[in-house]
This record gives sequence, structure tokens and C-alpha cells, in this order.
Amino acid sequence: MMKIKKIKMHNIRSYTDGAIEIPDGTILLEGDIGSGKSTILMAIEFALFGGGDIYYSSLLRIGEDSGYVELAIEVDGKDYTLHRELKRNAKSGKIEQKTCYILSSAGKTLYSATEMKTAVLKLLKFKEPKNARASSVVYRYSVYTPQEEMKGIILQSTPEERLTTMRKILD
Repeated sequence: MMKIKKIKMHNIRSYTDGAIEIPDGTILLEGDIGSGKSTILMAIEFALFGGGDIYYSSLLRIGEDSGYVELAIEVDGKDYTLHRELKRNAKSGKIEQKTCYILSSAGKTLYSATEMKTAVLKLLKFKEPKNARASSVVYRYSVYTPQEEMKGIILQSTPEERLTTMRKILD
């Protein structure tokens, strides 16, 4: 079983430098449009699986030449840090994955983007496409409530109604 403990982002979309500690339990990301909720989810997916459906140009902060995501996780009681870096090629302008590594108690192991995805899939015991640009079929499950409907749940209901709604959503 995997537990996400912390995510660090540097020059990832709206985040110049950001770190978020993830507490135990179920997490609800809440915020105004454009506040960075989707960026957090995209960064987690990028750290775990690489490119997939995420175009590097939409992940790297506009005007920047490099950025990275670090994801601290716990798997079967052991701590790991997954690191993936994006760099803009000075000649072509194309954004590519560069430095990829997994840090564990055994040390730092460098990987290519494809090797990193394979290593993470093995670590997590997932059976997913190993191609670095393939879409994740495991990660993309979430509860989605349009923002205006969430405001209704939060602002126009009693505490008991909110609790009942959240229990339904989170099973």
C-alpha cells in the first residue's frame, strides 16, 4: 500500500516553489478556480507515472526553463522520494524530462523517464503500460464535484447534511 506524505513543486504551473505535507486520512482539495488544485493532482501523476496525458509544456511554468516535482511516499513501511525534472531544450524549445531518480534508504538511483516509470510501477506493484508517455489507468479515479455545487454543499446545508453527503461521496 502506498501513502503520499509530501509533494514539492518548483516551477510547476502556478507554483514557483511549493511544498504540501499530506496528512493521514482522506484528503479534500478545496479552493477557488485557478488556485492550484488540479496542478497538485497533475504533479502527483507526473511524479508517479511521467508524461502520460500531461503535456510537459502545460506542466512547466510559463517563462521558465526548468522545474521539478518531488513526491515523498511510503510503501510497505519504507520511505521513498520520487523526483522528476523538466527542462526546456535551449535549441529546439521542446520541454523534456531530464533528471529522474528514486531516493530510498539504499541511496539514490538515477533513471531515464521510461526506466523511472517501470521502477515506480514495480515498487507499487501496479500493472500499467510501461511506456513513459502512456496514460495512467490507475491514478485517474477521483471524486469530482463542480465548484458551484460544492459551494451549495458547504454553504447551504446543515452540518449533518454535509456529513451525510461526504459519507456518500467517500463511501
